[in-house]
Amino acid sequence: MSDKTFHTSVVTPQRIVLETPTTFAVVPADDGLLGILTHHASITTKLSTGTLKLETPDGVHQFVVHGGYAQMKDNALTVITEEAIPEAIITPEFVQAEQAKAEAMPDGDMSQSEVRQQALARVEAMRTLVNQRQ
Repeated sequence: MSDKTFHTSVVTPQRIVLETPTTFAVVPADDGLLGILTHHASITTKLSTGTLKLETPDGVHQFVVHGGYAQMKDNALTVITEEAIPEAIITPEFVQAEQAKAEAMPDGDMSQSEVRQQALARVEAMRTLVNQRQ
């Protein structure tokens, strides 16, 4: 690995989504976007729903992530998230279908309302990614 890159792992409960050398990362932290370059100071942060952007020697990889944590330590970024949806499958039709599912969720008690709001936030992150490509 070059001294201009750091190792990045994106992991969900189901699988390792990506392992790659990275030159720059933008992490949707709970308190705002966090930019990470090589040799960044150690940090652990809670993730919010949003776009994880990884610039690599092979190109840019983007994912909509939801929940979890990111840790930068010893020149390695580890992103552990509930889900990481790759940009390639996020089309306007996909967003529309996900929005219909989110809007159909019950909104009765507090926990149902929270789950529905999280799903709608996920849809909004997908919509933002689609709009950036257009």
